[in-house]
Amino acid sequence: MVAAALVAALGAGCGSQSPPDAPPDASIADAGTPDPPPEPYDPPPEFRVAMERDLAQYVDPMIGSDGSGNVIPGALVPHGMVRASPDTRSAPGRIGAYEYGDARIEGFSHRHLEGPGGSGNGYNQVRLMPVAGAVDFTDFSSAYSHDTEEAEPGYYAVTLDDGDIRVELAAAARSAMHRYTFPAGEASVVMDLFRSAGTSRGMAVEIVGDRVVRGRARYNMHPALNIVLGRVAPGTGETEVFFHAEFSKPFSRLGTWLGGDTPSSMPDVRDEQGFGLGAYVGFDVTEGEVVEVRVGISLVDRDQAQRNLEEELGGRGFDEVRAAAREAWNAKLNRIQVEGSDEVLTAFYTALYHSLFQPASYTEVGGRYVVATSGEPHIRNGGGRPFYSDDWCMWDTFRTLHPLGTLVEPEIRSDIVRSMLTMYEEGGWLPKCTWSATGYSRVMTGSVAIPIIVDAWEKGLRDFDSDLAWDAMLKASTEEVEGLPDGGCGYFGVGTPPEYESLGYFGYECDPHQAASMTLEYAYTDFCMERFAASTGRETDRERFAQRSRSYENQWNPATGFMQPRLRDGSWLEPFDPAETRDANGFVEASAWIFSFFVPHDVPALIALHGGDVPFLDRLDRFYDEGHFDPGNQPSFHIAWLYNYAGAPHRTQARVREIMDREFGVGPDGLPGNDDAGSMSALLALAMLGIYPVAPGALEYQLSTPMVDRAVIHLNPAHYPGGTFTVEVEGGGSGAIYIQSATLNGAPLERPWISHDEITAGGTLRYLVGTEPSSWGT
Repeated sequence: MVAAALVAALGAGCGSQSPPDAPPDASIADAGTPDPPPEPYDPPPEFRVAMERDLAQYVDPMIGSDGSGNVIPGALVPHGMVRASPDTRSAPGRIGAYEYGDARIEGFSHRHLEGPGGSGNGYNQVRLMPVAGAVDFTDFSSAYSHDTEEAEPGYYAVTLDDGDIRVELAAAARSAMHRYTFPAGEASVVMDLFRSAGTSRGMAVEIVGDRVVRGRARYNMHPALNIVLGRVAPGTGETEVFFHAEFSKPFSRLGTWLGGDTPSSMPDVRDEQGFGLGAYVGFDVTEGEVVEVRVGISLVDRDQAQRNLEEELGGRGFDEVRAAAREAWNAKLNRIQVEGSDEVLTAFYTALYHSLFQPASYTEVGGRYVVATSGEPHIRNGGGRPFYSDDWCMWDTFRTLHPLGTLVEPEIRSDIVRSMLTMYEEGGWLPKCTWSATGYSRVMTGSVAIPIIVDAWEKGLRDFDSDLAWDAMLKASTEEVEGLPDGGCGYFGVGTPPEYESLGYFGYECDPHQAASMTLEYAYTDFCMERFAASTGRETDRERFAQRSRSYENQWNPATGFMQPRLRDGSWLEPFDPAETRDANGFVEASAWIFSFFVPHDVPALIALHGGDVPFLDRLDRFYDEGHFDPGNQPSFHIAWLYNYAGAPHRTQARVREIMDREFGVGPDGLPGNDDAGSMSALLALAMLGIYPVAPGALEYQLSTPMVDRAVIHLNPAHYPGGTFTVEVEGGGSGAIYIQSATLNGAPLERPWISHDEITAGGTLRYLVGTEPSSWGT
């Protein structure tokens, strides 16, 4: 999802960065003193559906692993910090950790992003690889076959063809278990601490006794961004990961090794630090002998990694850990119980599964966590309150993932907001794309934390400091971070450049790659600010942001009928082609065709700019029929539901079904684009339910025909009073995609939208569908 501007400007320089003269000696724990104990925290009561089903059976983690989806098929629990998953060998520039078409597995690492975009950045850290026979340190990867892979929530397995080793992975929140079944003879486990999706910055390893390996590794997870921001925010993107690994069998051989062009091993060396460093341990095994490895991961220190391991896994065996992970997934998946064909169930529950990866909880056993937005890591004691991060990137997730979360997991929404406010307290700004690294990622545009905060607040999920939230959002809306590179005020910026308020738009010179789309994004964010100001009694601020929320009008050129880039002197950028998708077209990852439909908070006014319902509907049809729609990127997500606003709900119903049937599937290539922290999967889940939040921060969902026969949303009673909200479809069958009539709690529903309060009050939304368009909802 990284913009082409970043790749073009920085790609050539990614490999030129020199490491420091020596690896760091101090652990992150030494960087600061833990905070005093926090106020008492009582975790919310666990919400479990009374009649749970085994819905995990319908999840296929391989969906989205082929093509651009970039999902990981490995083992994790909901919002888990640890994701034990295979890393395949890919061509240079490959984005994800696992690509279905790759022929070889290079190892199994413990930290991953879900469906990332971009390249040359990310996690894939602390990698283990079992090997049969003597280890060839120049290449210990292995061929494998999809026929031997098993993937289910909380569990992954594969047979490595080179050596005939069966690998099984299971995970808890901060730890994982590996189970290797070896052939007879010499066996080894290689720990590769330096290869990652980013760059290595130094590591240390210690082999303790005959069963334990522990250490740390420092990475820069976005080296290209670090180069750009080196003068104003040095060290951006650095993170240190600690591990503690315990083996079920004593070592008969051990040592460390160095990678690079001419890898070399150092037998019997137990304690080493440097660059390109790893460790290995060996055993003599009988045929079919099992060796288990229990791995704890921490961002605090090695002892915390051990504590995470011991308190999470305890004396549990592999199968118990696997079963507990599946139970955790079933508890979440049962929040929405749907009925339909097996294909429908697979599509829906896999989408819901992927939408529950992010954000990840980085609170470690005992309540401590690391926050580093100040540019230096700082250990806080949250008293057990979850600290959420790795929502990379909120430019994607504010549209679908977070609104879906307000229905599925309302109990964590306030903690997600609190986490953002903690980052603000530490670093002075709200994040754009949270990560577990130093500084701010800065990638993408807008102040996208604001709609997430306001959406939670407007839906009554308010267990956070509203004054602190306002201060943070106001700063993001009225001030700009210093030291931006020329022409990078959007992608590399934090906050709001002052020309937005003085001009009423962003001039093309501000950021040729994003400026016009920035105006539209900030206008929507201003609408969210207006909502929050009104809700909290800030009338002067409400009026200010209400006026600013109409800034999209300044980007509209009536002569062309499109949103169009403008120069700072007020003139329009020429030449102009609304279908242009080149990098410096003024629209981030999109064309003017796409962003001309991005006024989610004021669609009636957008329709008026187009000349009314009829020309607006014609423009929508041209958008799809002429191929301007981009199914793989987020700015196009909402557009199919805009027909509802112009008196043609049946055309929303047809377009949504066409898109979902054509672009999504239940095979490995079943996602049309990067899953981007689950935002693509959340789009599918919402569309299958027949509800879509065009403007998060508002309280309406636009309606389309559900793709399930029946859905029961179980509402958390600690937050919503309704018990359950049920969606039922009658008259379904081949081609029956059009709503003929609808009732809400037995009363006719004649409008193509429903409010959040109507859903959370509980009840039943029942549709009668047919094969022909109707006038329903007009």
